[in-house]
Amino acid sequence: MRTVTRITGLCLAIASLPALPLAGQDAASGAKKIEQHLFILSGQSNMTAGLTKGFTDTVENAFGKENVTVAMSMKSGRGLRYWCTDYRYTNNQKPSEKEQADNGSLYKPLIDAVKTAGGDKSFDTVTFIWMQGESDAGKGRADVYAENFLKFLDRLKTDLKRETMPFVIGRISDCDMTNPNWTSMRESQVKLAESHPESAWIDTDDLNGGEAGVPGGELHYPKAESVTLGVRFATKAIEMIRGAQNVSAPNPQEEKKAK
Repeated sequence: MRTVTRITGLCLAIASLPALPLAGQDAASGAKKIEQHLFILSGQSNMTAGLTKGFTDTVENAFGKENVTVAMSMKSGRGLRYWCTDYRYTNNQKPSEKEQADNGSLYKPLIDAVKTAGGDKSFDTVTFIWMQGESDAGKGRADVYAENFLKFLDRLKTDLKRETMPFVIGRISDCDMTNPNWTSMRESQVKLAESHPESAWIDTDDLNGGEAGVPGGELHYPKAESVTLGVRFATKAIEMIRGAQNVSAPNPQEEKKAK
C-alpha cells in the first residue's frame, strides 16, 4: 500500500492507493506512475531565498517542476524553542514566563506555509530540510537540541499524518570554533542525523566566506554560497528519496550552474 498526504485545511489528510501490479506503474494503464514530492524548508537566518532557489531548481530538474512542491518558512535569530511548544531547557537555565510563552510560536506559520504551497495536492514523499542551530549554540543548548528537535519533528509528522518524515540538517559552520558551545552544537547535530533513520546532515564549512578547510568565516553565508547550499541540501534529499546509498557528493560543477 502506498500512503500519500492530501492537504486540506490546516492539517493534511491521508489517502491510500491500491497496490501496484509492478513497481512504479499505474494499476489501470500500466504506465509509469509519477510521484509527487513535498519539501518543507525551515530554520533561521541562513535559510535564505538563495538557498531556496538552489534547492528548488535542483529538485525540479530531478523530478520535474510539475511534480515538486516547496514550502518555506523561516525567521532570523530564532532558537529551536520557537518551533517546539513543549521545549525542554537545559537544566541550568531558567526561562522567564515571556520566553516560555513564545515557545512554539513559529510552528503555525510553518504549517500555514505548507498548506498554502500544497493546496489540495497529494504527496508520495514529504522531506524536511532544516538550517538552524546558531542561536541555540550561542545560548549553550546543545545538550537538549536533539531531544527538542525530535519533539518538533514528531508533532510535524502527526499533523501531516506521516508515519515517517526523512530530514536533512545543515550543520552550523566552523565560524566560531573557539567557543565550546559552538563545537558541542555541531557534534549534537551530526549525532542526531547519524543516529536517526532516514536522515542526513550537510557540511557548510566551505560556504561561509572563509578559507576552505580553515575554521573561521562569517556567521551568515554569502548569497552565491547560499545557492550552493540549497543545491547540496537538494542533492542529499534526492539521494534519500531514490534510495541510493552510494551516490557521490554534489558535483561542484553542478553546484556552480545553479548560482
